[in-house]
Amino acid sequence: MNFEIRKAELKDIPKVFEMARALAIMQELEHRFCITQESLKLMFTEPEQSTATIVVEADNQILAFAMYSLLKNNRLYHKGFAMYVDELFVLPEYRSIGLGTTLFKYIANKALENNCNRMEWWVERENNEAMAFYDNLGARSLDEFTTYRMLKPELEIFVNK
Repeated sequence: MNFEIRKAELKDIPKVFEMARALAIMQELEHRFCITQESLKLMFTEPEQSTATIVVEADNQILAFAMYSLLKNNRLYHKGFAMYVDELFVLPEYRSIGLGTTLFKYIANKALENNCNRMEWWVERENNEAMAFYDNLGARSLDEFTTYRMLKPELEIFVNK
């Protein structure tokens, strides 16, 4: 199959939105899904956005997408920057033909171009298919840290205490 990886364009918004929703449903996180086609448009066009979106296209059909961000954090323990993979989704009928691996290689290359010392991402604990995929790539899961989060309501309560 001949395919192209390219930067997402405005014409891709409906398909990327559809796949992002499918990803949320697959992860049983649709109740937290908050992206809109309008917010995607901002992500694709605002120059100060740190998140890049790429798509895999073949025969004028988008088969997969990924979002990644260059992070300039945690330099106390890691020299250089990090690449964070925000999202990666391949349509189910196109899995197991190398598209996910190709997307990861593309993002890894961007990480090296930006002098990153690591690439990181989160995986839902129940997503065994994704974990097997990442293990097969040679990635390792980190269990020495626990992620904490404050959502906006908690932030507002905390700040106003």
